[in-house]
Amino acid sequence: MTDTQNQHLDAEVGSSFQGQVYLLNAGREIPLRLSRLSDKFSWGVTPEDDWLQAGGNEDPPVFDFVLHSQTENRLHFNISGTGRKAAKKLGISRNGYLGLYERAEVSDYWKLEPLAWTEQGLVCRWRDHLGHQVKALPDTPHRQPGTFFLLNVSDGDVHEFLIKRVD
Repeated sequence: MTDTQNQHLDAEVGSSFQGQVYLLNAGREIPLRLSRLSDKFSWGVTPEDDWLQAGGNEDPPVFDFVLHSQTENRLHFNISGTGRKAAKKLGISRNGYLGLYERAEVSDYWKLEPLAWTEQGLVCRWRDHLGHQVKALPDTPHRQPGTFFLLNVSDGDVHEFLIKRVD
């Protein structure tokens, strides 16, 4: 990260902020969302609420990003929900899926690798505390029309993400 980016980071991020996250795919900003039990048809595996996905037309949820630490080219954040989801922290399931956890102990931070600062926000690569990149897997079938993705640190295609600060 350049000195200018570090200065911009200090001015923009500080120690914590609230933000919305978008998956960048083929020039599009795809809003992240939290899964709902009603997302799937009744046959097959039905996910529970609060798994992190990308897709749909709704505004993404707002997350709290609390700065844990930083290195020369990574920002380390603890990420949690806001509002009625404020008690839930972003964690990883045993098989690599991202979701909000209320009862389980989540102590690992997330790494953001800044690639560019734009008028929209921070374009970055997103990694778990071990450095595995967050990837997207198609989520089909889905009740809503359109393309949906599950987020995972083990399987899927690597994407960049856009984080828009919410004031």
